[in-house]
Amino acid sequence: MAGIHQFIPVLSRGDGTSNNALAITRRIREVGIDSRIYLVENFSGEEGYFYSDYLKVMDPQDILIYHLATSSPIPIFLDSLPNRVVVLYQNLTPASYFAPYDLLGAVGQEQARAELSLLARRSTMGIAPSRFNGNDMIECGYANVEQVPIIFDTSDFMGERDPAVERMLWDINQRGFSNWLFVGRIVPNKAQEHLIMALGAHREIYGDNAMLHIVGRPTYPAYLDSLYRLAVELGLDKRVNFVLGVSPKELASFYAMADLFISASEHEGFGMPLVEAMFHGLPVLAYGKAAVPETVGKGGIVLDTRDPIVVASWAHEITNSYSLSSAMAELGRSRLMELAPSETVAILDKVLEKLLSECGLDGLGDFSRPSSLIADKGSNGILGSQPLVNSSRD
Repeated sequence: MAGIHQFIPVLSRGDGTSNNALAITRRIREVGIDSRIYLVENFSGEEGYFYSDYLKVMDPQDILIYHLATSSPIPIFLDSLPNRVVVLYQNLTPASYFAPYDLLGAVGQEQARAELSLLARRSTMGIAPSRFNGNDMIECGYANVEQVPIIFDTSDFMGERDPAVERMLWDINQRGFSNWLFVGRIVPNKAQEHLIMALGAHREIYGDNAMLHIVGRPTYPAYLDSLYRLAVELGLDKRVNFVLGVSPKELASFYAMADLFISASEHEGFGMPLVEAMFHGLPVLAYGKAAVPETVGKGGIVLDTRDPIVVASWAHEITNSYSLSSAMAELGRSRLMELAPSETVAILDKVLEKLLSECGLDGLGDFSRPSSLIADKGSNGILGSQPLVNSSRD
């Protein structure tokens, strides 16, 4: 019997693309359709098969979904098969961001762009987590594009938190400092230098009373070094905390104890940390480029500038007004309901049913079956988000 299988270059624990692939596989299996994940590298500890092993079990009626976010040998492999192919486009950061730090990496991004175009001519459907990604697919020649937001599984944040991180952030608050937080890879398109400059402007205008935590793994040592140098040049080396990798418990604690989530990223295909921040009741202040405005929606403040003084003034206002930060947290929770698993799984189900119909496989799978992504998490799949910590501020 035909199945719906997914292909992904790398399956990693805690990675947004990987988590989404795992959630989709889970849902496909729940409705009674065979589904496996095929890959090049597996760092997740989850079940996965080397991509060429698919040839051992290939059924020409299978539908194959490819998660495209980087260059890999998988597109050429899929192009050689008779199966229906669906491209789930996670977005490609333009090569120009990487060229000054890694010429080979920039070439890889250009190759991935060519692979996106290659699969356009023989894809049955394109799936995009955002309109921004969808428009990119249309420009590359995809004629049938559906939007399915990334499935946000809250279970990663429902376990224990890290007491050492919570104590550190609490102590910073007790010394009269607010905690600004950014979560995401430390790469040029995330533009963390603008956050450091905003912190510098904040100190000049409002005094030395804020700390910036940049939590993420660096990809290019030269870019990380440039951020270190900037912090030193601005006299902020003791006010910018680079956290180069965290456990799930530590990450949950940063979200739970921070006062503000702040982002100056120039290129996001979706921006899952924005959603994670809303889940934790954290006010969101973000630069409105790429998919950021549609992901944040009305759940935060989206700026059309990264002028350090403007960013600093908003950050100061939010972190020093409990009424404003509380109102923003409520707006974030409202936006979160629109991205809850109950909503995104329903959208996924409709797209999968449409896909099966277009492939002549009507009736395959029972989409009336409940989803475990929603079960035991309330009617919408979102457990209660975390309250703001600094209720004394106003």
